[in-house]
Amino acid sequence: MNFFGFVITLSVWVMSAVAHLPVAPPKVVLVPLGKLSAEKIKATEAMVRTYVPQVRVLPLEKMPAEAYYAPRKRYRADRLISILQKRAGAGEVYVGLTEKDISTTKGKVADWGVMGLGYKPGRGCVASTFRVKDKRNFPKVVVHEFGHTMGLPHCAGAGCLMQDAEGRDKLAGLNGFCSSCSRYLRGKGWKI
Repeated sequence: MNFFGFVITLSVWVMSAVAHLPVAPPKVVLVPLGKLSAEKIKATEAMVRTYVPQVRVLPLEKMPAEAYYAPRKRYRADRLISILQKRAGAGEVYVGLTEKDISTTKGKVADWGVMGLGYKPGRGCVASTFRVKDKRNFPKVVVHEFGHTMGLPHCAGAGCLMQDAEGRDKLAGLNGFCSSCSRYLRGKGWKI
């Protein structure tokens, strides 16, 4: 075998070995923004911890003034994410939690109210209790948006947490991840 053959063989072997290494799940940093009850924070932390082991909760912070959208008296979710992900280090995802009304641009609607927003993939997302009917379901919104940061799109699977809300609160019928989303997240180091 000549030198180039050796280099190619070695490269293939290294890539194969690396592809089989376990993937470390992200470190999640929960950032309570504005006013949020300790009960909601603890319930959210508990649910996120069922999927990833490294979860840290920061002390309550003020809502960033630069994210406020005065015409509708609410906060822009995209601006909140921009602020949060600037703080995220390698392997971290910053998740904003709030009771305040949040919004984003959706199609031709310049300011569409949402329960949460997460970019796929991304290092930050935000979730709000404002539009959640049964506040006990709020952690599901958080996990949904966190799923987007891992690269998951919306899913049509029955009961899957990655279903699109389509402007409604469907959280009561969502119970976990479908087999396809579960398989994908396991590949990202999640415990599913």
